[in-house]
Amino acid sequence: MSTDQPLLPLQSTHSTPVVFGSGAAIGVLGGMIGLGGAEFRLPLLIGLFGFAALSAVILNKAMSLVVVLVALPARLAAVPAADVAARWPVAVNLLAGSLPVPGRARPGRSACVQPPSTRCWRP
Repeated sequence: MSTDQPLLPLQSTHSTPVVFGSGAAIGVLGGMIGLGGAEFRLPLLIGLFGFAALSAVILNKAMSLVVVLVALPARLAAVPAADVAARWPVAVNLLAGSLPVPGRARPGRSACVQPPSTRCWRP
């Protein structure tokens, strides 16, 4: 593929009611089960709207961030700050567990932290 080809403006192949209807359905389903709807958005982005997998994942993550930012003020108003402060160790533990450990699981190196004498699943 040559980079000299002119870029064409993107035109939606779906009507406005289809786009808004699928967004409303995702919002209702996600709201009913207490999630942001990311698990419903990704199949629609790939299947219905024809996004490539990587583009769909990136867009889905960006939309998830928007959902969290919009929901945060409502949740902060609904839950007293004292209840959140009482559970700070849980939040710190979850955040610490999600951070990468320096020197572990680098490309070309096993993520196994068990001694070599024991069996470990190696990808």
